[in-house]
Amino acid sequence: MSDARKLAEFYAGLAAEALPEATVHAVRRHVLDTLGAALAGAGEPVVVAVRNAAALMAGGPGAATVWGRTERLPPVPAALVNGTAAHALELDDASGCDHSGAVVVPAVLAALAVAPAATDADLIAAVAAGYDLGRRVMEASGGYDAHNNAGWHSTGTCGVFAACIAAVRLRRLPAEVGAQALGIALSFASGTWAFLQDGAMTKRLHPGHAAAAGLLASELAVQGMTGPSHAFEASWGGFLSTYAHDTADPAALTVGLGQGWRIHRSSIKPYASCRGTHAAVEAVLALRDGAPAERIEVAVTPTVARMCGGTSAATLLDAQMSLPYAVAVAWLHGAADLPCFAPEVRGSEAARDWMARVDVRRDAAIASNVAARVTLHRADGTRHTRTIDSPLGSWDRPLPDAAVAAKYRSLAAPVLGLAQATALQDAVWALGTGISPHHLAALCGRATETTA
Repeated sequence: MSDARKLAEFYAGLAAEALPEATVHAVRRHVLDTLGAALAGAGEPVVVAVRNAAALMAGGPGAATVWGRTERLPPVPAALVNGTAAHALELDDASGCDHSGAVVVPAVLAALAVAPAATDADLIAAVAAGYDLGRRVMEASGGYDAHNNAGWHSTGTCGVFAACIAAVRLRRLPAEVGAQALGIALSFASGTWAFLQDGAMTKRLHPGHAAAAGLLASELAVQGMTGPSHAFEASWGGFLSTYAHDTADPAALTVGLGQGWRIHRSSIKPYASCRGTHAAVEAVLALRDGAPAERIEVAVTPTVARMCGGTSAATLLDAQMSLPYAVAVAWLHGAADLPCFAPEVRGSEAARDWMARVDVRRDAAIASNVAARVTLHRADGTRHTRTIDSPLGSWDRPLPDAAVAAKYRSLAAPVLGLAQATALQDAVWALGTGISPHHLAALCGRATETTA
């Protein structure tokens, strides 16, 4: 039996009742966090561009909600738009496939348009399945460092399989169809790190494309299209032989299925920047006491130094991917929330001055890609060091439910209004009690349109 068939057999038959309650609650938390990030991002230029293109190509309205908007689109373009919105402000979760929420949740909620009988139990199982497989594919590729340092953006390349299996489970498709869908999804696996060179918008597109392509793969399989049976393990053109030629760990795809659900490895962000900057931001906030300083030294893994060592804040993406900028605003403003990444802050002389005083160093001894050691050099010659191995929001230091909800409300209420944002929050927290997932999806849209 091929790996795709083994995976489809397992996930297509997954019952929400088989999941630990902690995993079900993790689904609620990550759905809520993703919706908040997407609603806040719905008016961003990259989302407007994607939405306009999607509406033009769709040729007319559909049955799937466009989050934060009154219009509806067919399921695949809706997943494209909503997935892009979820990642548009770098506020979505991380440490999954990498950005699993922005891939899985848009695919699942868009798939409801072609799954009228779906229940909230189906939604829970679908989200858990997507998070699980997306991370497994990344692990089978050799892990985050190996896959991303090869130039692939794992959110897009691994995420398409996450979206695909989530749609398969939400729609209750049989395993034989699910296996074909995973094979088809292989042809859609894409996304590279070239955007980092100039702050291009395509990073935001990758989860949207993965969400849409995974959903499309499921529909193509329903319509009778076949995909390669050995999508992952084929020696020529298989995902692992092509995308992870020298680093693959094929056993990671299927080992321990049903144990250690991978959604628990995902993190929820307290700061509006790349997850690789969070430990440094937390350390700076802890060291910040009002006393003057000369410079700040930040030691991180070679991967994070390469990914987040840039010194440009010209675009929002540049700033959010820059350790020097995140550290500078944390030192200057005592925060690294979304307002700290506004154009007037990014362009300030104070920010430019402090970015130049942040020294990013590669240190292979740092615990992981989410860890950092920060040394503050005082004007009097003294030094103070703080090491953060597991920043707030990590699986072993989770944000409390109240903090997740507060973050969501701060992002969703300005778009939906407080009453509707609260109703949507209540619906998400009620997943697993028999609520209608279709009602939940409808609450993601607006009753009246804005000018955004």
